Amino acid sequence: MTLVEFLAAVKTAKRETIALSVLYWYERYGNKESMTAAEVKSGVVSARITNAKSINMADVLGKAGANVDVVGNTVNGSKLWQLTETGRRSVRATHGLPENEPEIEQSVGDLEKIVAKVTDPGAKKFLEEAVLCLRVDARRAAVVFVWVGAAADLKQRIWSHGASAVTTAFQKYQPKASLKTHDDLLKFQEVDVLKVAQDLGIIDKAQHKILGQALDLRNQCGHPNKYWPGISKVKAHVEDVAGILWV
Repeated sequence: MTLVEFLAAVKTAKRETIALSVLYWYERYGNKESMTAAEVKSGVVSARITNAKSINMADVLGKAGANVDVVGNTVNGSKLWQLTETGRRSVRATHGLPENEPEIEQSVGDLEKIVAKVTDPGAKKFLEEAVLCLRVDARRAAVVFVWVGAAADLKQRIWSHGASAVTTAFQKYQPKASLKTHDDLLKFQEVDVLKVAQDLGIIDKAQHKILGQALDLRNQCGHPNKYWPGISKVKAHVEDVAGILWV
């Protein structure tokens, strides 16, 4: 997620909220734990916030109370400002980000970058749903939507080979298979979809194995049980599927 995108949600908010959001974005995505008032202002200007150049950022930060703290000075004597945990909570609440789960937030950002690269409208829609799920820490749902997007994409690639070739490919696993339209793919289990995708050269053996594991995770998350994947598992799921199909 770019700074422009992050600030779009608060572009009409008060200046303190915008300033805190800049500090937060640079801390999470720009590897910058502290910033001068001038650097914060530069970020606001670069994000094309209305009247950004007229903001007295030192004054804004100085009045931000417990949301920020001064953690030192530059060699030129400029104060270095950093968000406090109070400030981070404030930004998360403003942007609708999960509380106390910065790793989830990072995963949201990673997934949004992936979504931006996907051109297939069907797959992209499901991935956008996954982003919404992950924002509220609905990890199981996010896993399911990522897989549904992957399955939709794979089926589209399979169907591009034509009804005759696809029918022949599926008959290897389902002798009575007969496909006339793309919707006929819905009749088959996704285990067989993966096999056919490999047979048609869409994925190789190693990719088949990884996507098979992703399908297993989807099944664990999509059925009633006590399983709850950790954020690292969800991130790996996204990275594996995206790395094979879209990145």
